[in-house]
Amino acid sequence: MIGRMPPDAALSPALRTVTVRRRGERVDEDVIVVEEPLEIRVGGKPLVVTMRTPGNDEELAAGFLHAEGMIAGGAEIASLRPVAGDRTAAGGGGSTRIRVTSFAGDRIDVTLAGGGAPAPPAAEPGREFRATAACGVCGKASMDDLDQDLPPIAPVECRPALFETLPDRLRTEQTLFHATGGIHAAGIFTLDGELLCVREDIGRHNAVDKAIGHFVLRDALPLHDRILVVSGRAGFELVQKALMAAIPAMVSVGAASSVAVDMATAAGMTLYSFAGPGRGNLHV
Repeated sequence: MIGRMPPDAALSPALRTVTVRRRGERVDEDVIVVEEPLEIRVGGKPLVVTMRTPGNDEELAAGFLHAEGMIAGGAEIASLRPVAGDRTAAGGGGSTRIRVTSFAGDRIDVTLAGGGAPAPPAAEPGREFRATAACGVCGKASMDDLDQDLPPIAPVECRPALFETLPDRLRTEQTLFHATGGIHAAGIFTLDGELLCVREDIGRHNAVDKAIGHFVLRDALPLHDRILVVSGRAGFELVQKALMAAIPAMVSVGAASSVAVDMATAAGMTLYSFAGPGRGNLHV
């Protein structure tokens, strides 16, 4: 066990306790992160089912719609209605099943402003989204679906010493990670290093969608003077989500992928990988 369960963990939908055997003998309890499906519907039509950690689901939906280019900001959302699944029923068989595991089957119903919504990609023949906790591009039907028009960004200059402090600042706010050791985080910082928002999720792309979605719902985009910090690696889909929000700088605890580096440098984004005290790679 990496840490103690927070006092309100029993009330948190993001955590649960399990029985474990330590050193092959002693029976104890540990805390694990919850992974459950969330369906996002737009205009009454299914769009995506993503495996996520419950919490901030409205932000997740808003961030996902923005990242996929379906909305430019929160003003284009008329309503977001969370529909909770029946957890009592799920415990005894539930309406959603993956092999031997039952889920409540939560849902977010989105209505877009303007009296009409663009047809969700899932409604197009042969195309639908499916997102696991491990990927951000599951279910894309063709190579063309990976390409998006990205807004222009204004490059910024920050000292590497600042970037190197941000992962530790983020980690101090990762309450679910401290309890479980098994969850990703994304944080939005000012250019001076002030943490404005942190979100955690078992899926790293979900964590980024939640963090950016926080600002989408406040109609506070573009984030042209902000830094995105992620607890894992910098994959291209995370860089793409950041660029869609016009974020000019991104810091990752882990490595950057080849496409992430190419995309960031082409856009003029500052990308700093392997960040930590006294270390980091500034991609140029």
